[in-house]
Amino acid sequence: MNRFFTFLGKRLALYLNAPRQDYAGFSVANASILRQHLRPGDVLLVEGNSRISTAIKYLTQSTWSHAALYVGDEGPKSL
Repeated sequence: MNRFFTFLGKRLALYLNAPRQDYAGFSVANASILRQHLRPGDVLLVEGNSRISTAIKYLTQSTWSHAALYVGDEGPKSL
């Protein structure tokens, strides 16, 4: 029985992580301009292109499926 659930879980994960065929991505900001204006602590909201992203947006009633926190690109500061 354990093998069955393992198999089923893997198949479900493959299905949900597959990219959507009808997805047309776009960005409201140019990547280089965004890079210039990002500050530590900024939150980036992202719409994913997988089936699981669609499920997340539906279940949370949100436009975005993922969020990222920008912590900066500087190395560790010495004390």
